Amino acid sequence: MLSLGTSPVSADDSAPTGYDLVAAVNAYRAANGYYAIGTNSLVMSAAQTHADWIVQTGQGGHIGAGGSDETMRVGWTGYGGGAVIKCDENWAMASSVSDAVYSSWSDWTHQEVMLNSWGNRYTDIGGGVSKSGNGLYVFVLDLCLVEGQSSGGSVPDSSGSTASGDASVAPTADVSNYIYGVTVATPQADGSIVHTVLYGQSLISIADAYGITVEQLRELNGMAADDNTIWTDQELVIAPAGSTAQVPGEGETPAATAVGESSNAEATPQPTATIYTATLTPQPTLTPGASPTAQAESARSVWNTRTLGILLLVVSGLGLAAMLYFSTPRK
Repeated sequence: MLSLGTSPVSADDSAPTGYDLVAAVNAYRAANGYYAIGTNSLVMSAAQTHADWIVQTGQGGHIGAGGSDETMRVGWTGYGGGAVIKCDENWAMASSVSDAVYSSWSDWTHQEVMLNSWGNRYTDIGGGVSKSGNGLYVFVLDLCLVEGQSSGGSVPDSSGSTASGDASVAPTADVSNYIYGVTVATPQADGSIVHTVLYGQSLISIADAYGITVEQLRELNGMAADDNTIWTDQELVIAPAGSTAQVPGEGETPAATAVGESSNAEATPQPTATIYTATLTPQPTLTPGASPTAQAESARSVWNTRTLGILLLVVSGLGLAAMLYFSTPRK
């Protein structure tokens, strides 16, 4: 059974750091019988860079700068020295380390990343924290390993007892990243359109689905220009009453969006993840050219017309010559 308790973070919880996040996660792992993962400066750097990027762009999730995922970003730091690496990631927008670890990441998926990691036995950990505003912070946790160098630390066995791990345990497929689409709402009788936020959705993905801008969505809902905070079950106005706005593909789910997380709604609503929309561009239908048979028929038609014309000219010329010959008086 998982042990959920008070997170051992720094005394100044109003200004958390990536190291506070790592300490909290390792303490949580220890409380549940898992070995501590060593802090790695390169993994720390990648986590911090992504946290800063989320705050700067307002685009949360695991897909970051340049379309990168967590493994790519850590690899860019030089981690692994060119060897094959594997990473997993949690992210959240929360008011404290405790909120991130014990609330935002309390669901099974994020628990799996922090603890068992699908048997991947990560060896290195890094955390990043960036201030978002309104008393909230973006938290990014990365766990990594170099292929062939997985940890042999202790993990709980099937009975819940702690046992020494086997470094040769094969990792399973990475299933930590989920995709969330946005199904557009049907306009109401008065012409208004109201969207109910679901887990994993964001201002960006919702705006894209309805064909409006994030700025318009914020204005319609009385949000500040830099506010990206929404939460599960929140109702967002897409179009006011009396509107004639057209909803693209009513009832359909637009293009899939990339992964993100959200916090569970508590006394202070936690924001859902900001998702990236990856819309597929339809490719034009190629128009085939004339078939060889059609081309041959066309060529024969042109040849026959030309031949007939030449024959008519020859016959006319011969007839004219004969007429002139016989009409000329002879001595």
